[in-house]
Amino acid sequence: MDKKTEAMISLGAAIGSNCIPCFDNLYARSKELGIDDTDINKVIEISLGVRNGASMVLKTAINDTTGKFKYTQDTCC
Repeated sequence: MDKKTEAMISLGAAIGSNCIPCFDNLYARSKELGIDDTDINKVIEISLGVRNGASMVLKTAINDTTGKFKYTQDTCC
């Protein structure tokens, strides 16, 4: 795997795991490798969508258990 692909995957993983220090370091690394803003923004968009999808599943499970938690949120995909 090339370094740019590795950096973009790592950036997405940092977002998915809510690790701000990792995101900051990997964002800087991505810029050093010459990854353009369009590609970085796409990684961010996809990663946030997946993370939000996981949050939605948790909210659904909480609502199924309690019957009291209501939410409105778009799906990830």
